Amino acid sequence: MDPQLVAKTWVYDGLCDLYFGFDKEDKGFEGNARFSEIMGLEKFLKAALLFHFHGRYEGLPQPEAKKMLNKLAKKYGHDFKKMMGELSKIGLNDIDQIKKEDFDGYSGSALICAVTAGYMETRYPVPKPISDEFPIGERGCTRDPLSSSGIRKFIHAVCNACFHMLSEYVDFKDVRERFRETFSDKESFRRFNNLFWEPKCNEDP
Repeated sequence: MDPQLVAKTWVYDGLCDLYFGFDKEDKGFEGNARFSEIMGLEKFLKAALLFHFHGRYEGLPQPEAKKMLNKLAKKYGHDFKKMMGELSKIGLNDIDQIKKEDFDGYSGSALICAVTAGYMETRYPVPKPISDEFPIGERGCTRDPLSSSGIRKFIHAVCNACFHMLSEYVDFKDVRERFRETFSDKESFRRFNNLFWEPKCNEDP
């Protein structure tokens, strides 16, 4: 199994998730959009991790390689703190900086907790929403990080860091061309590119 193909597959699917979340800006679809962005984040993180651990499946016959990839992906589940911590250990230094940054009033570290909680909260009623962890004053009011502009900026920052790291080893030109061919007819496509791609991740698709 070619590790470059693995990375491209996960990154493309992650890009599609991020774009769906960005395109669906209607308030009524906020939960669906946020869940899609959280899934996009998970796929970018796993793209980087699966590529790094290519020695565990590269060279195996395809059926065995697919089983090993599935096993590796499942190992991390939806544990964003674990995935980001693992990437820091293997050299993705941007993660440590992102944890310290402020994203419209929320620290990167706090938003790791928010995306973890949001994986369930954006789909199901939960007994204790993540907003309870962000009280305002003493009147019982709270802030909801899942509805903030900061969480999207945080997700994009982490995904960009993963993409930049992978780009040192993987040529994503075909992935970006496919992404452009699929979505360039949509009105929000250019706005997404302007907001998502950072200068270090090359030119817009």
